[in-house]
Amino acid sequence: MRAGVLSDEQIIKFLNENFINTWVPNAELGRASSLRDPIAKRRERESKTFDTTHALAQAIMKGWTEGSPVDCFVISHDFALMGQQPFNDFLDETWDKGIPEAESYLTFLIDSLKGRLPGFADET
Repeated sequence: MRAGVLSDEQIIKFLNENFINTWVPNAELGRASSLRDPIAKRRERESKTFDTTHALAQAIMKGWTEGSPVDCFVISHDFALMGQQPFNDFLDETWDKGIPEAESYLTFLIDSLKGRLPGFADET
């Protein structure tokens, strides 16, 4: 997410009150094909592995959008996707419609918590 959105005090307050925030590099889950070999070699060298069978990893991989450099997800405590937003779609929505980025991102988070499933083809 762009620094502008994550430097917004309202967004940070909302995130801190409602979420456990984390990020996972695409390469760790095998998404960036150009980094698969370097990651495998690092794991071999450092004996560190990333369990792609874990429910969190599976939820992330289920929500990936092809060609998106960054995907934002809201995942429930039982690892169900509650919201998904590819970065490119986020930019299209905010820039094309003239919606401030922070407002759009906050709406995405709130809609996810309310069970509206933003980003899903059959949104409710």
